[in-house]
Amino acid sequence: MPREKVDYRDNLELILQQFGDVQLIPFKKAAQYCGVDVRALQKDNTFPLKKIAGRYYVPAVGLARWLS
Repeated sequence: MPREKVDYRDNLELILQQFGDVQLIPFKKAAQYCGVDVRALQKDNTFPLKKIAGRYYVPAVGLARWLS
């Protein structure tokens, strides 16, 4: 069973405080939270980006894992 990364729980807590108790964060808001340009994140293959009904979202858990 894989272990959690060191800062995963702290990052998840901060994300949930910032965006409320949501599972999917709009992509532009997630990019602003990270302080990174939207186009740069779209090109990053490791960023947890999901396209749902023609719009891009970032799962809160995936963002916390990516930031860790």
